[in-house]
Amino acid sequence: MEYTLNVNGRKATVDADDPTMPLLYALRDDAGLHGPRFGCGLGQCGACTVHVNGHAMRSCVVPISFVGNKKVVTLEGLSKRADRSGGALRDRERDLRCDRCPAALGAVRSGQSARGVEDIGDAHGAPPKQ
Repeated sequence: MEYTLNVNGRKATVDADDPTMPLLYALRDDAGLHGPRFGCGLGQCGACTVHVNGHAMRSCVVPISFVGNKKVVTLEGLSKRADRSGGALRDRERDLRCDRCPAALGAVRSGQSARGVEDIGDAHGAPPKQ
């Protein structure tokens, strides 16, 4: 099945046989983005954190079928925003003094808290729990 993702403001087409394929694989293997990284594979470490419609989520546990046409922002997309903001995010980073991995730090910088697999809804497009 073919999925068209909105990643960092650009369209990315992904051909996935399995609708439960993790978004992380599509971002790294098909879209060529390396900001989200594989860490634990359980959605706990934060290395794979991305924003989906403004909510920080662990892309290793988010099925590609859940994403649909939602806006996905990776660390690369946050970097572009930081450049346009005149350094506001870099100033906040200096104040945080966080030693986490880059993807988790990006979520912290932007004011988002990461959500676990129980908060993303199901693979058939049910909305996340609030």
